[in-house]
Amino acid sequence: MLYDMKPWQWVKHVIFHPTEGFEDMRWKKAGSLKIAFFIVFLLFASQVFSSRYGGFAYNTRAYSDVFNIMPILVQSVAYYATWVVSNWSICTLFDGEGNMRRVAIYSAYALVPFIIGNFLSTAISYGLTLDESIWYTAIYQVGLWWSVILMVFGMKACHQYNFTMTIVSMICTVAGMVLILVLLALVMSLFQQVYVFFATIYTEILYRVRS
Repeated sequence: MLYDMKPWQWVKHVIFHPTEGFEDMRWKKAGSLKIAFFIVFLLFASQVFSSRYGGFAYNTRAYSDVFNIMPILVQSVAYYATWVVSNWSICTLFDGEGNMRRVAIYSAYALVPFIIGNFLSTAISYGLTLDESIWYTAIYQVGLWWSVILMVFGMKACHQYNFTMTIVSMICTVAGMVLILVLLALVMSLFQQVYVFFATIYTEILYRVRS
């Protein structure tokens, strides 16, 4: 069966059989970066859908005239990218066997239940009252924790760690993500200040030349 499995079928295999699914995928060296990047795009799309649509009782921001896509881009694509870089960096120090390509694929595949839960919970919010919020919350939470479980098994298979080491490496990965994001924010702030400095000088020179 594993020999006949198509690339997209591996996604279903790891979702419903996480314990052996990721191990099978590692053994077969399966997994597609194209599918992984498409899943990340769906993550971004689900976040946009959740922010801009849904029942008024659950998302008052959806009816605002102001919409900024940058926070959503950070909460989806940027978080995913920093997770991949941080996990690969941390696990390289911890003698993990996974490479960056494998981390990117396994991490993306693990996000599928969360994406589905995000779409479904937002869609059903149109027909739910606040008294029926348990269904909205249940669908979202099931998708979220399913993805968390898949991520644990995915990273365990990716780096060939035991369960304890997998949890430790994931905690360190989150800490690494925070460090990366803080450094990026500092670098962006520095470049912005440099840009403003040279723009001010240019404006001043231009003003004196004309005057």
